[in-house]
Amino acid sequence: MRRIREASGLSRQELADRVGRHVSSINRWEYGIKTPLLDGIGELADALGVEYTELIASADCEEAVSA
Repeated sequence: MRRIREASGLSRQELADRVGRHVSSINRWEYGIKTPLLDGIGELADALGVEYTELIASADCEEAVSA
């Protein structure tokens, strides 16, 4: 998610504002501490201008790299 957010030119705060969440939620999602609920994934994908499948695939890749 972080890679997509940065490629979109958004700060964490800007993304949080777009999806109506607190910036701490964005932080937790990006660091893998928490995962957004299904409706949250759709909101994030819309805000980032990507398909939700791309967002999910990006999270899977980030987890594989950090493992």
